Amino acid sequence: MKYLSARHRRLMRESELALERALTDEQPDTSRVASQVLGDAKLHGLWEAHHARLLLPVAEHGKRRPQILELRKIETRQLHRSSLIKFIRTHRVTGRTRDRLFSVFYGPRDPVDAILTEHRNYLLSESSCVSADHLIDLMHDSASKSLLRLYASAYETYFSLYCYVSCSQDSALTDAVTKAMQDARARVNRLRRRVMTEKPAGGYANFDYEALLAQTGRHGAVNYLNR
Repeated sequence: MKYLSARHRRLMRESELALERALTDEQPDTSRVASQVLGDAKLHGLWEAHHARLLLPVAEHGKRRPQILELRKIETRQLHRSSLIKFIRTHRVTGRTRDRLFSVFYGPRDPVDAILTEHRNYLLSESSCVSADHLIDLMHDSASKSLLRLYASAYETYFSLYCYVSCSQDSALTDAVTKAMQDARARVNRLRRRVMTEKPAGGYANFDYEALLAQTGRHGAVNYLNR
């Protein structure tokens, strides 16, 4: 993989290290995703290309604030992409209901093909979230961590209601839930504006400087800058 700058290469190196560390994460879903991505050469190649494209806007900035705002953008977008599989697993959606749900997002496409495609998207998105979250940690932005947790919770609520409204065959209940869905969407939009504009926690430097500090052992990272 060729990167467009030294910063882009360093961002990818840290992202790769984040996935390797996630193999032993206490959250089984996180460790499972990392294991699947790192254990499959083809899937890992897809992730590398996918994540490298996501990081290009981050690499183009030299200052901390725009770097962090771009990382927040990555996390929110990847959260959206992984939501369908999470919803299906959380609510144990199966059979015809699952097929109807996939038809909402994929139209008349073969359900098996749609499921395989969506699961691949889920793995790529979740692994990119793991890496983006690590990069935010590297720059010590507690504001991002708090905002992204709020956003993830609000979006999960909205997406669950959206799936229910899209698949329900009970018009009376659908009408009742639609108002709650609209309110949830409004909250998501308010939080998205905060995520995309709220100032990061202060007192720290940009990615390049924090990466150099990581080289000395402050962050426990390997000496990847000299690789």
